[in-house]
Amino acid sequence: MKLRGFIVLFLCGVACVPGLLHAQLTGDTVSVPAFLNKEKNVIEFNGADWSPLFAEMDSLQSSTDSVPRIVSMVHIGDSHVQAGFLTEAVRLPLQRRFGDAGRGLVVPLKLAKTNEPHDYSVVADGAWNFARCVGRKYNAYTPGIGGIAIVPRSNRIDLTFSTLSKTDDCEGFRKVRLFHEPTDSFPAIISEPYRVTGEARNAFLTCYSWNDPVCSIHFSGQIAPGEERLAIYGASLETGESGILYHTIGNNGAFYSTYAAIPRFAEQVAALTPRLIIVSLGTNESFSTALTRDELYKQIDAVVAPLRASCPQAVVLLTTPAECARRRTRWVKRRRRVYYSPNSRVDLVRETIKAYAADHRLACWDWYEVAGGKGSSTAWRKAGLMAYDRTHCTETGYRIQGEMLYRALMNMYQDYVDNGVAQ
Repeated sequence: MKLRGFIVLFLCGVACVPGLLHAQLTGDTVSVPAFLNKEKNVIEFNGADWSPLFAEMDSLQSSTDSVPRIVSMVHIGDSHVQAGFLTEAVRLPLQRRFGDAGRGLVVPLKLAKTNEPHDYSVVADGAWNFARCVGRKYNAYTPGIGGIAIVPRSNRIDLTFSTLSKTDDCEGFRKVRLFHEPTDSFPAIISEPYRVTGEARNAFLTCYSWNDPVCSIHFSGQIAPGEERLAIYGASLETGESGILYHTIGNNGAFYSTYAAIPRFAEQVAALTPRLIIVSLGTNESFSTALTRDELYKQIDAVVAPLRASCPQAVVLLTTPAECARRRTRWVKRRRRVYYSPNSRVDLVRETIKAYAADHRLACWDWYEVAGGKGSSTAWRKAGLMAYDRTHCTETGYRIQGEMLYRALMNMYQDYVDNGVAQ
């Protein structure tokens, strides 16, 4: 595949000055409700050694090297992750403590007709087709690392990635790693001072870097006549400074099997060089009444095993889903009434995830237990932290989950700092 006359332009919504490079969304302050099991908020290492990860995180706070040090983390999940509130509540305090290496992976979700986190935008001119990893009607193209692919209907590309903020600041970035359909000729032409770098070069990844921070990057170019359309998967937006990169990959309705079906998914995740991979799936599996424990165990392995093989430098954290509820109906005096009852199959999913983690010496965070265990979905709903469907949380509910995950990570990190061992 070849592109002709491809250039990259940068557009800033506000003045792009070095002082804005560290600007971050602060998010909303949340308080943790009393019905959570705070004493259960621990990570079970199951024999996994996290000392190398914590050592690298520790070095970020004392490093004086001129070469940036990056600790990359990847969080993979379903609709709970796609919304972005949960992961933002983990990412921002990590970056405040250890350094901000950038927004990380952003995916053109809105262009694929689904919801997108509030702190970035991907906007395109012209008409584009798309594919999503969930839903049979979206299988005309192959999705990439973020579970999404967007493809221009014409031979013209006009695409803009921007960081957004609740304030007048922006999250500036000096580097972009663009994920796209595998090709050996992307892009054909690029003008100074914005340069293509050879860093981590492979068939589906092209890197760009420059000197001054910007808030927006615009890709504009012409696809050579007769060539197939170019699919774009997303981009990692980075500051070029030392710190944490926290990448989010979330898709509404996703199962473990969803990510196992994405071609070269583990290889693309490996391009982010993660030191920590968090997998938060299982809610959708709990609504599949035909799924057996053995089948689920195999589906977990179909995702986790390739990730471990492709990312040997990474530790893996599996998380369990919280209790949710099933929508049911009954007739009362000839009237159809809707009610909700706890989804008992969450227990099967939770125990299978915990068993897989224990069998393979992987860490596990039991969010089911931390969130309150049996009957907790009713408490979350009454507290206004769970949506009407008793499956999804409100924004505040997700921020509480993120806060608890951050606390669990930091408690384990502090144990390492105090004792020198994380196992």
